[in-house]
Amino acid sequence: MFDVREGSAPADGVLRNEWELLADALPGMRPEDVRALTEARELELVYPLLHALTRGGLTDFYIRVAALESLLADGRSPLRPREAADVLYFLKEPDSVLRTLRESGWIEHEPGGGYRITDAGRFLATVLSFLRGRVREQALMPSVEGVDYMIRCGVDPIRQLILLRSHLEDLRSSMEAAYASHSSVVLRDAAGRLQQALALSERIRAVLASVPLELTEARQVAQEIHDLLSRLHGVGSQLHSAITEVGRQYLSLVAGLSTTDIVAALMSVPRSELAAASSDALHPVAPPPPLLIAELVAAESEAYLARQIEERRPVDWAEPPEPDSAEAHSIVPEEVAALLDDLDRLVQASRSATLHQLIPRSTASESMLRATLLPLLGQQTGGAGVAGRLSALGLSVSIEGAGDPLPAEPPLTELTPGRVETNLKNATHG
Repeated sequence: MFDVREGSAPADGVLRNEWELLADALPGMRPEDVRALTEARELELVYPLLHALTRGGLTDFYIRVAALESLLADGRSPLRPREAADVLYFLKEPDSVLRTLRESGWIEHEPGGGYRITDAGRFLATVLSFLRGRVREQALMPSVEGVDYMIRCGVDPIRQLILLRSHLEDLRSSMEAAYASHSSVVLRDAAGRLQQALALSERIRAVLASVPLELTEARQVAQEIHDLLSRLHGVGSQLHSAITEVGRQYLSLVAGLSTTDIVAALMSVPRSELAAASSDALHPVAPPPPLLIAELVAAESEAYLARQIEERRPVDWAEPPEPDSAEAHSIVPEEVAALLDDLDRLVQASRSATLHQLIPRSTASESMLRATLLPLLGQQTGGAGVAGRLSALGLSVSIEGAGDPLPAEPPLTELTPGRVETNLKNATHG
């Protein structure tokens, strides 16, 4: 059923010839001068195992893996030929498959004993167990635990750390692309993936803290992973804010659809169709039915019947009473009268006075009243009230200097410097 040569491992000389022929693919340098190639050569012993596993068609691959895992699951070691054939009951020619597994180096046969799984076979089964299934939700877990396992085994975990850094960097770039999509579906999917990754954040930091200090390159990559985790936490906050902002628009986008796609689709529709759709949307298809609740109707009816109706009183049409007689002149407050008297004396003496002489008085309220009335001088408001008398005095107020306040007498502390001067020859005296 199977050709033994398909599972045979290449000779060591063949592998070394392949390494020497590798120089033909390089631009004028030796393979030993390329660090990535020398590190890849460390997997030279793994190549025969993988080569023997994948050589041939997919059907051969299924049968080899199933046979190896079935022998491991049986648990007996060694297995006699008859017992091994019973384990591989699902094959028509189990002896041919056993011969292929022996040539590949995965099992060995002991004379007088039977078949036994080799260390290479167990190693291959271990690799297959890691490759089994595509655990998308926990894609970081194998890398994280691989770093921890290598540290505990005393092996430099630099390759596992680089793999973990690459995974986190790809996650960060995809999160930024989702943030720029403005699609609620893409944003929510990205937030879910990021939340699963950040759930392992504490475990990742704990594993990174155990990297030995003497492994300088590994420690540097571990620090870069710390920085990436911090940036991912920031991206998570941005994603939640973007989801909230998109939700406020009350526009549910599906299958990665963005607002740009919607606008582009609407721009391709003729304006006449858009106008017709919008005009029809302004009118309801059917009037909404009235909402009637029996309890509310009964309560409104009861309140209407129980209302109080006041009797109408006849209107008594009569002449209004005479208004109270007012005094011939308005009563002027004493403080205002004192200010008018001071201003009259200035007009009669044809002299001027400073604001520091006119405004400060015994109380702060009277001083503020004088400061409020003095700006009415020279305004020509007319009338017979206090404002009219002040405008008819023929006095004006001028501010001196830059208007900065100067110390004043109590009850004031500071006052703007200025003067009250006569500016009309025919002034009316109060």
